[in-house]
Amino acid sequence: MNKLSASLEILHILETNGFEAYIVGGTVRDLALGLHFNDVDIATSASPGEILSLFAEAKIIGDGQLCTVVIPQEKGWAVEVTPFQGAGLLDDLGRRDFTINAMAMNRFGELIDPFGGLLDLTRRVVRFNGRPEDRIKEDPIRCIRLFRFAATLRGFVIDDLAWKATLENLPLFQEVPYERIGKEIYKALGGNFYSFMEALEVAGYLPLILPEIYALKGVPQDPGFHPEGDVYEHTKLCVKNAEALTSLSEIKAAAMFHDIGKPLALKEDDGRIRFMGHEKLGGSLSIEIMKRWAWPSPFVKAVSSLVRWHMIPLISLAPRRIPKLYLEYGKRWLDGLFLLSYIDIASSNGDYSSWTKNREIALSCMFKFSGKEKLISGKDVMDILKIEQGPRVGLILSEIQGLIAEGKIKDRSEAINFLKAKREMMNDERN
Repeated sequence: MNKLSASLEILHILETNGFEAYIVGGTVRDLALGLHFNDVDIATSASPGEILSLFAEAKIIGDGQLCTVVIPQEKGWAVEVTPFQGAGLLDDLGRRDFTINAMAMNRFGELIDPFGGLLDLTRRVVRFNGRPEDRIKEDPIRCIRLFRFAATLRGFVIDDLAWKATLENLPLFQEVPYERIGKEIYKALGGNFYSFMEALEVAGYLPLILPEIYALKGVPQDPGFHPEGDVYEHTKLCVKNAEALTSLSEIKAAAMFHDIGKPLALKEDDGRIRFMGHEKLGGSLSIEIMKRWAWPSPFVKAVSSLVRWHMIPLISLAPRRIPKLYLEYGKRWLDGLFLLSYIDIASSNGDYSSWTKNREIALSCMFKFSGKEKLISGKDVMDILKIEQGPRVGLILSEIQGLIAEGKIKDRSEAINFLKAKREMMNDERN
């Protein structure tokens, strides 16, 4: 049984026992947009005790008026059933944050939309439900949720009145718990994180939400290595480039954090600006921040280790370090490290010479430890494709290595044939 069918069956059980019940909130929004949804939210006139009596596997979370009954389903997802907040469905929907989240659907698929949520979906606008000031005063985290929805719903913009209200109610945000802030930032990583950070900055929330990132403003860098400007401008550019190159949340987070240790490591020596050990400081500081936000432990480890070692692809010690890092963190992480470093270089002076040499070492290491001989070299790539040495060579080698790992390329002849086919495709594009 699929998620929607299972949810409609729960509505049917509640209704046949004399209760009102509707699918509500983000589930209805995502259905209207044709998006994948995870858990399902249901609002009902039944009390928590009455819900529990109808579903043997149900469990109650929280207490008082805001408690939720969770009904686990197969394959790890769940239906969350909550008593109406207020006198009935209309009151319940009226208290929700945004119009696009204030819709309901009955078990016959009929939409209940008293506040114009469907129209706002078609207009691609995120708008507070009712008076923006009232919604923000009820829960100030809604300001950050506003920015997060605009970042994660493709093509959506923030309503003018909603934007104005977030500026005017900034002081209310001071007391929001770190864990709730962290939850919104974590979700924003799954969308256009660069636009999310821009919104925080323009609205004045950046010093409150990301003080360690805000502290990068005005921290100088050697213009020979960083013609783009100070550490903050470099970090913003890294996040922008990460957004363009990957959908991986850990890479975006590492791009944001990778230089947060620089203010602590800053030293000027004979007119030169240096940041010795900033990556180690940044790794430790990023752990503190992510734990403060209550992010998942595996994610914290992946991101902080990327920050800790992000200079490896650029230094002469790389040949000694790379095998150890591969054995500790694995291929996916090492690929991510080189992608982060590629983004770092693209956001500074564009010198990929060290990166290219060390990337080939990393690929050789991957072949060695995966039990595969090195089927193809950088020289093969350059000779067959008629391209110069540079980062593109490393990226193509990485693509071939991935195909070998998947069993799609089994020997050197197949690797050569792959390159020849790529060469023909490149020639066709030129013509």
